[in-house]
Amino acid sequence: MVMNKTLLFSICLVGTVHISLSQGTPEKIDLKDPNIQFVDGSVIPIPLEIFTSLDKLGSQDWAKQVASYEITLDTNRSRTAMLFGLTISEGFIAVQAEDKEAVRRIGREVLRLSTSLGVAGSVESHANSIVHAAGKSQWSVVRTELDKTRQTVLNKMAELRDDELVDLVSLGGWLGGTRALASVLKENYSVEGSDLLNQPDLVKQLKDDFNAISERARRGEVFARISKTLEHLESLMRTDANGAISEGKVIEIALSTKQLVEAIYES
Repeated sequence: MVMNKTLLFSICLVGTVHISLSQGTPEKIDLKDPNIQFVDGSVIPIPLEIFTSLDKLGSQDWAKQVASYEITLDTNRSRTAMLFGLTISEGFIAVQAEDKEAVRRIGREVLRLSTSLGVAGSVESHANSIVHAAGKSQWSVVRTELDKTRQTVLNKMAELRDDELVDLVSLGGWLGGTRALASVLKENYSVEGSDLLNQPDLVKQLKDDFNAISERARRGEVFARISKTLEHLESLMRTDANGAISEGKVIEIALSTKQLVEAIYES
């Protein structure tokens, strides 16, 4: 069963996940749960549940997680697809931080990236709505428009039979969300919170799906690094004998994902 075609934020926080650090151990996604929604065999994330989960992490310094990378585009559409997924995830992080300027910037970047991917016509109205709603602090609207943007691009690329780019957008979104989550947990570690990163089977599926993409779509040094990092993360995202992911592993996950994100932006 293919699981990871339309991931949005961190796969740790999708599907039927409901967590509260003040109410015991958070649940991680159960791929056998009959309530999980699948479309064409893929896990469909539910934004409301994603942000309910993030909100229940309690008061966190989300502003510290808002990245401001300069995006330099090239002719490598695979890298552009990864950047699009990363940028969407950064948009959701900026919403958590209620950072108007960051969301506005991300709205503009979303349009520029979608133009490079050849789907700007389908995205322009969403990008404008993101910028407009951010100016009015209408965060629920921004969240909705970010998700619509992501889904519109995935649908359009699927229509164009760019299935490999769909996978890379999804991987970028997962990576960006996991980077932020691990960074937050690194700053405020708890055994309960670390269980959100207990996703070795999901990372294995991401890795297998990525390695199945054609070599043509994975050209460039950064893509070899992606494969190695996913392999490393799979081993890190396993609980120890005490049923926890140690603080040391959380720190390593945060570092590995941060370095990979930076490599994608800088390549």
